[in-house]
Amino acid sequence: MTTTSEKTRRMVGIAIFAAIIIALQMFATAVNYVTPGTIPIALVLPPLVIGAAMYGVKAGAVLGFCFGIVVVGSGIFGFAPTSAMMWNVNPIIFVVGTLGRGLAVGFVAGATYKLFARKDIFMGVWAAAIIAPIINTGIFIFVLFLFVEILVTADEPVSFLQRLITAFVGINFMMEMVVNIVIAPAISRIIRVGKKMR
Repeated sequence: MTTTSEKTRRMVGIAIFAAIIIALQMFATAVNYVTPGTIPIALVLPPLVIGAAMYGVKAGAVLGFCFGIVVVGSGIFGFAPTSAMMWNVNPIIFVVGTLGRGLAVGFVAGATYKLFARKDIFMGVWAAAIIAPIINTGIFIFVLFLFVEILVTADEPVSFLQRLITAFVGINFMMEMVVNIVIAPAISRIIRVGKKMR
């Protein structure tokens, strides 16, 4: 049975991770805004994995939702070109797809960690760190394909789509995956320390 102080610590911990995720995603969006043509990588995936591992699947979904809210905001206010274009073309698909993507990334990262961490925390972190960018990029591409008929221009239908897929599946996905894998050992140490302090 959890005490009031334990619940409070849990809520504070989740709130801290949510603030970190929001700040990191806003930073990535700002960098993308001031340097047109760059691809904003999801810097939020490592803290999302840590939060989901420390506080569970539901907390992971909440943290992923926070990530999604920032992405939606960047599209509504025009700070991220691709998100803004999707918002202007079909706001419903954009909002549902983006928030759903955030929820899915957090939920699946938490569930993956829980499954593999039964044997070893480090194995759980590696598995969650690998699955998070796969889910993030996979759902983004799925939502992007819902926009294909409108996005593709009559002048260059193939090359436009190829550029988007190369950018997001190739460059973006690989950067997110490498970052997650490289810092996985540090993530596992943070989780070990965090669990001891709880």
